[in-house]
Amino acid sequence: MSGRHKKIVRVNSRRPINIDQVFFGAVAVYLCIVCYMGLTTTHVSGYEVNTGTLSVNHSYTGFAIRQETVYQTEIPGYVSYYASAGDRVSGSSLIYTVDEKGEVNQLIQENAESVDLTDDNFSMIRNDISSYMNNYSNLQFQDAYSFKSSMESSVLELLNQNMLDSMEAAGDDSMFTKVYSGGIGILEYYTDGYEDVSIDSLTEDMINKVSYEKTDLKKELVQSGENIYKLAQSEKWSLIVPLTEEEASRYQADGTSYMQVEFLRDHTTAWASFSVIQVGATSCARLDFNNSMVRFADLRYIDVKFLVDDKQGLKIPNTSIVEKEFYLIPKDYAIVNEENNSKSFLKEVYSDDGTAGADSLNMTIYYEDDDYYYLDPMETDYTTGELKLTAGTYLLKEDSSDKFAVGQKGSLQGVYNINKGYTQFRQISILAQNEEYTLVEEGTSYGLTVYDRIVLNGSTVSEDQIIQ
Repeated sequence: MSGRHKKIVRVNSRRPINIDQVFFGAVAVYLCIVCYMGLTTTHVSGYEVNTGTLSVNHSYTGFAIRQETVYQTEIPGYVSYYASAGDRVSGSSLIYTVDEKGEVNQLIQENAESVDLTDDNFSMIRNDISSYMNNYSNLQFQDAYSFKSSMESSVLELLNQNMLDSMEAAGDDSMFTKVYSGGIGILEYYTDGYEDVSIDSLTEDMINKVSYEKTDLKKELVQSGENIYKLAQSEKWSLIVPLTEEEASRYQADGTSYMQVEFLRDHTTAWASFSVIQVGATSCARLDFNNSMVRFADLRYIDVKFLVDDKQGLKIPNTSIVEKEFYLIPKDYAIVNEENNSKSFLKEVYSDDGTAGADSLNMTIYYEDDDYYYLDPMETDYTTGELKLTAGTYLLKEDSSDKFAVGQKGSLQGVYNINKGYTQFRQISILAQNEEYTLVEEGTSYGLTVYDRIVLNGSTVSEDQIIQ
């Protein structure tokens, strides 16, 4: 037995393939590829177009034009006032007195504490305070200083009036000169240099409030010939409101002739006749009023809100809007087919031997204005894959020797439609716009319809780009 040889069997040491590990490894590789593509690929978000309305801020600041007359004092001396700014006065209204020596002025100051205000005086002061508190806004805290100054003037005028009544009752009115109103109107004690401005003399710099200054006419001591008060003498007045070119065009297209406005100072409303005028290079709304002047005679620049109905249309995000350039082709170069009202153009071509000829060219007309058709420079002939029209090509006018060299361009606003899986430019006609959204007209040529899908951020894509 000891000599018997043992048979040795070699065993394969290779381990069998672990299917689970292979599967999970493949999944891991796939996830890495997906993550990499997700991080490196530009994501294109879509937006579904729907109808809606747009809340637009129609608040403006306008320049007031009134019939105003400034009056000067003829007598130098110390002045005491007896009428308040904003009062409606006539020729029998006492405006101020002048004391050449200052005796009355000194007497008023010495006896100010001993002069009592009447119940009517206190009632008027309470009403003024109540009115200010009801219209108070933290956003316009500077009005508090104007109110303080106004109340001080009102109290001083009441004291002056009571002292004057006392002196007249005692028969001691020879120490001063009374000055009555020079006409009928609304009294104000300021000038700003715009009292003689008319619609015809208005300039662009005037409608800008930035450099505006007003001069307070109330003084203790005046010289002969100095401005001392002014009167706004007519309830007919105008407000000139700067507009954007788009707003001006829209109001003109709508034929707007009357406008209801809200005065933001006191939230009252009024109707005005409406027209669009040019002040220099700026388009402006001209609002002509027949009332309300008395409430704003102390202001040259007045904040108003146009009470117009919000328009309805297709609502799209502002981020979707892009601009695209188009060839501008004069409209008299188009050949109109009377049967189907289609339009084509004559394109100058040359044969191999250099002979000039003409081919009929059908192009998509995206838009037209009074003078031009807008043609897409990138429109191709699907049979050849070449551009239909290139810069420098000549178009021929029918029954004429005139030629037009293609090349002049203009821009249209639009969005990229992705209904078919790739980006297509669609022209838009804007009705209204705010900071986030734009309202566009529905049913325009090569425009948008409800439920179209568009690129949310138009600047991230290009035309004819396939959307994954």
